[in-house]
Amino acid sequence: MPTTKKKAGASATEPVTELQPLTRTAPVKPRNIAAYEAAVAEFATASTLFGKGEFAEAKIHFDAVAAAASAEEPILADRARTYASICGKKTAAPDAGGSDAESYYHRGVVAVNAGRLDDAWAFLEKAVALRPGDASILYARASVRGLQGNVEGAASELKRALAIDPTFRYQAVSDSDFDGVRDEAAFIDVIEPSHAGA
Repeated sequence: MPTTKKKAGASATEPVTELQPLTRTAPVKPRNIAAYEAAVAEFATASTLFGKGEFAEAKIHFDAVAAAASAEEPILADRARTYASICGKKTAAPDAGGSDAESYYHRGVVAVNAGRLDDAWAFLEKAVALRPGDASILYARASVRGLQGNVEGAASELKRALAIDPTFRYQAVSDSDFDGVRDEAAFIDVIEPSHAGA
């Protein structure tokens, strides 16, 4: 015959202890608030420099954050190391190549991505002088002109690129670099050749 055990109840002589209320927050981890705030401020400075395309200077600040925050703020340190690595690659890119068309093209693309349009144009001028029939270089030049709001320049460079490689038309249709010139007649004539009688 199965037997069941009964739980022993609290006797009248035993004190009943109250349960501690549960909290939904984790215990606060002690840290050096001043050092943390200084690291966050330096990270903000580095981020601003990064946004301006000043990658060498930004890397110095990201490296400092990574070194200072490693022990107490591993997430902040890890993020700083990631950005420092990106800065290292961006600053190495222009020096990685020589004076050939491909090197100038890559320098131009890096400059475009950093918002340094005049530098980008100068690099792409050198690239196209060495390889005038390269559709990628011509397309990059069209992008620079598009970002500058130069409708005729963007249309002209894109038309040259499309004459060599028509597949760039599909990219240009949705490329945000051309948002500033997309609704202009000269640009529409290149993107939609039927409008130009082609």
